[in-house]
Amino acid sequence: MTTETLTHQQPLDILCKQVSGIDDRIELVAIINRKGRVVEMAARDDGVNKDLTPHKREMLFMEFVLQASMNGEYDDEFGKVKGLILQREKVSAFSFQIYDCLLIVISKPVLEPTVIQQGIAEIIFSHMQLECQ
Repeated sequence: MTTETLTHQQPLDILCKQVSGIDDRIELVAIINRKGRVVEMAARDDGVNKDLTPHKREMLFMEFVLQASMNGEYDDEFGKVKGLILQREKVSAFSFQIYDCLLIVISKPVLEPTVIQQGIAEIIFSHMQLECQ
């Protein structure tokens, strides 16, 4: 399914808003294409987005795309990646494959990232179920 088809049936901005509503610590939700370009984004004005120049944000998103591509090399041996968690001193970041795009979530640091990861995964699953109906 292409991003174009996806946006006609279930708007990506709704998906971003649903994910950003999971936890008050979530500061940025972005859907990026294979080239690291933003397809849709929801960000808090006072969050991490204000600290990133457009160039730095683009480089960060490209890093996620590169990581997803590299992880795909091992799909046959280990299965597909369900989601990634990156913990830094100042942020926690989550990455999920959704159709031919990546869903990126950046939050304030969290002690139990799997709780947020599970919430995001449930929303993605619900979104994809709606797409298949």
